[in-house]
Amino acid sequence: MKKRIFFDKYDEMRFISHLDMLRFADRLLKKAHIPMKYSQGFHPRPKISLGNPVSLGTEAFNEIMDIELSEVMSNEEIMEKMNSAAVPGFRVNRVESVEDKRSIVDTYTNALFEISGSKENIDTLEALFNQKEIIERKEKNGKISERNLGERVKNFSRVENIINLELVNTSPNSFLILAGVDVKDVHIVKKGYKI
Repeated sequence: MKKRIFFDKYDEMRFISHLDMLRFADRLLKKAHIPMKYSQGFHPRPKISLGNPVSLGTEAFNEIMDIELSEVMSNEEIMEKMNSAAVPGFRVNRVESVEDKRSIVDTYTNALFEISGSKENIDTLEALFNQKEIIERKEKNGKISERNLGERVKNFSRVENIINLELVNTSPNSFLILAGVDVKDVHIVKKGYKI
């Protein structure tokens, strides 16, 4: 039985990396006495999967985790048990039963972000997002590759010193690097996904 868990990761939890989030989820599910299904083999692991990684330090709301259960449990019971652990900076918002075999990454491609900062930094980012093409160049083993990140920006708007973005399978950090804006000088919040 596959369950999809929608959760928030904020405050101190925003400094938990993607891999550590899997370990955290494993421990939390054990602590909450949720009967997990395990993989076969020499080192069985609980069947937990997350969406695209969230950059370290980014608060994320309505993030998604899929788990597979070995026994029947109601969505409400899972949510109550996970939230009863009272982990600071972590909260489950809802749980759904899932029949779909597709992964989270295939189902939820468009992520919503909010970037706030000084007028100067937001002006710089707005100028970048207004370009027809946003070309990222990378060098690897003496070869230079290019890709147009502008194709991954589905929507962007600015209100005062806040930019709202809809990005397809991309982190806003790539755009910060291109704009020359230090990630420490802005505040990034992942607001969830557009379905």
